[in-house]
Amino acid sequence: MSEDKTQRRYKFVFGFLTICVGLVIFQYARVMLSGGPRGNVSGNGERQVERGPILDRNGRILAIQTRLNTVTVWTPDLAKPAETADQLASILDLDAPALLEQFKGTNGFLVVKRTVTPTQSDRIQELIDAGQLQGVTLRPDTGRTYPEGTLAANVIGYVGIDNTGLDGIEYTFDPQLSPTPSADTSGTAYGDQIFLTLDVNIQNAMDDLARKAYKENDADSVMLLVMNSQSGDILSYSSIPTFDPNHFDTYSVAERKNLPIARVYEPGSVFKIFSISSFLELGGITPSDHFNTSGGYVDRQGGFTIQDLGDYGRIDPEQIIKYSSNVGAAYASQTVTADSFYHMLRLYGFGAQTGVALNGEEQGLLKTPDSWSGRTQQTMAFGQEIGVTALQVITAATVFANEGVLLRPHIVKKIVSPTGELIQEYGRQPVREVLSAKTARTMLSFMHSATQPGGTAHRIRIDGLDISAKTGTAEVFNSRLGEYSKKDFIASCLAIFPTGNPRLIVYLVIEHPRGKDIYGGRIAVPVVRDAAQFLVPYLGIHKEGDTVIEHDGRVTVSEPSLPQIADTIPDLTGLPKRTLLPLLARDDLQVEIEGNGWVVRQDPQPGTAFSPGMTLRLELQ
Repeated sequence: MSEDKTQRRYKFVFGFLTICVGLVIFQYARVMLSGGPRGNVSGNGERQVERGPILDRNGRILAIQTRLNTVTVWTPDLAKPAETADQLASILDLDAPALLEQFKGTNGFLVVKRTVTPTQSDRIQELIDAGQLQGVTLRPDTGRTYPEGTLAANVIGYVGIDNTGLDGIEYTFDPQLSPTPSADTSGTAYGDQIFLTLDVNIQNAMDDLARKAYKENDADSVMLLVMNSQSGDILSYSSIPTFDPNHFDTYSVAERKNLPIARVYEPGSVFKIFSISSFLELGGITPSDHFNTSGGYVDRQGGFTIQDLGDYGRIDPEQIIKYSSNVGAAYASQTVTADSFYHMLRLYGFGAQTGVALNGEEQGLLKTPDSWSGRTQQTMAFGQEIGVTALQVITAATVFANEGVLLRPHIVKKIVSPTGELIQEYGRQPVREVLSAKTARTMLSFMHSATQPGGTAHRIRIDGLDISAKTGTAEVFNSRLGEYSKKDFIASCLAIFPTGNPRLIVYLVIEHPRGKDIYGGRIAVPVVRDAAQFLVPYLGIHKEGDTVIEHDGRVTVSEPSLPQIADTIPDLTGLPKRTLLPLLARDDLQVEIEGNGWVVRQDPQPGTAFSPGMTLRLELQ
């Protein structure tokens, strides 16, 4: 009796395990045959997510979710693996031998390529219909499309195969763009719309200028940023070389690097606007002070010297900026303490992230005074022994354009719900006061002198427009040799305009130019000038000598009148049909009207003698 019970238990357990194994095998086969879940719909009935679009400030689409096909293969059904690999590789721009190896190494379902283009889908479907791709299937899938290609790719970023943001705005605003679906409802969850501060037209123009500078100077990279100095809005964000987010996986990590926030470099003489203004604010120097730069700066205790490109003699702070004197900046730096100088640079935002809504931002390099060498204070005054990012520099320059107040930079203008309601808008955001209004205006004046004859930025001059600018040509430190390079430089130019009422800041950085010249005043300034010549008319910035017409904005359009028909037939071309209707009421004239719109032809011709009872034919378009 006990033995029978034991056997029944064994049979029951064995039967139960057989059923469980069968269910597992059935579920596995179902998943493999179906290719798994599609899009963003989960197996427990969660809602599908429609990722929200990314747009420029004027509503131009920069990123949008699309319904595309994914190419899959059920390898047991492949009749001609080698031929299929060749055909798919040719259409999808893949490596045929590598694809064939994938076929051989997979015994079941294989994803060949996700979210292929409509053209690729059409070509594959034609071959499937012709019976040439047995085992190949096109499965509906969701993808992300970037209609403008490489435009502002570093800002926009990209998504992974699961439609999750991996970089740029796609990453930092992923929760808003792709909300978490609710498990207890059905239908589609729509993401918010992200409007950037960028202007596509400005971005395109600045990209063209950056690409031209990159090519002409045989540079390693070019960064060109344009900011609205009154709001902190970034209007364009050019970084060359760049990448296409539609095919981001074909680029290396280095090629996708967001240089304006991730490349840390020594800025060179552009930095003098921050150091000299700091010395003015701290009271170490006054605009009327003079420094003898003849013979250079010699520190006998530290055993180092600093030289200028020329002998500028006795110069004041304005001339330090105008001629970009390293020697003058070094002497001026001695008038303040290291701690107070460091404190001022921190107020400008150096050594800290700007807080822009992009991932991967570096904080730069600003050592504390206790780690400074005997020459750090002097060399930092002209942009060495300090590491910055391009975004830090253009952001710090908002201090001069806003009466001494630092603004936070914005790359996102607003967030709008799928139904059009405004969720959040980002406006002008003051961070802190760095300078007095007087010092800020003084520095703008000094920078304006650099654009006058003899100044390092004189090539930037535009008739009728006052521009404040500062150039830079920085030596690049070679960490391997422990000294500054004799062949690698960074050329730059920063411009604020109009000087009297600043509206824009433009900052250009050319990294390692290898063309005929390397100086910022010669290769960077003309590019910034070209940028200003586009921006000024595009944004309606007034130049001296421009004709300004004022009106109340109302336009009155007068109704066209019907010419009188007396001795001759008048010219009726261009008149609308409504104006011609009174002619139909005349008893002495037969009028035939063909078509709609305005008169393009008439018979008889204008000037023909009128006779009662004649016929007038009018053709309208």
